[in-house]
Amino acid sequence: MEPRLLGALTLRLGALLAFATALMMFVDVPLQNEASPNGIVSFELAGTPQRALRMLLEWKSRDALGYANLSLIVDFIYLLIYGLFFASLAVWLGSRIGETVWGARAAWAAFCAAAFDVLENGVLLYQVNRFTSPSPFPQLAAAFAGLKFALLIASALYSAVGGIALLRRR
Repeated sequence: MEPRLLGALTLRLGALLAFATALMMFVDVPLQNEASPNGIVSFELAGTPQRALRMLLEWKSRDALGYANLSLIVDFIYLLIYGLFFASLAVWLGSRIGETVWGARAAWAAFCAAAFDVLENGVLLYQVNRFTSPSPFPQLAAAFAGLKFALLIASALYSAVGGIALLRRR
């Protein structure tokens, strides 16, 4: 794709990502409490059946299980948006600074992060809809979330370094 068109696409995806992030933050507010201070992210990283079940019980007592379910369902759209944004940003920056191989790697990292998010969402939806958190589900969700975050951070770091390199050339 022509860099000018890819840049325009990336800009539009960035605006869409900003809107989607605001929506996700809004849906997440009822899930934030002492047991899950970071809302659904706390649940993603619970890591043990005891912590995950404590969050589920707290959400049930606050009639917030529906918000957990909604957050996880909406996340399937969100992961497409962030995956496409970070991938297009990496490819665009790679083409602008002459590092297309590293740009492609960072794009693949973004897509793989989104794939791990799909797996994580499946495990979390099982727990929310069954209102249970037996082993190994919380451990699997935490592992998938850790891989997701690591790959997404790697892609974002490439884009940050690429952006700085692009600005220094000007």
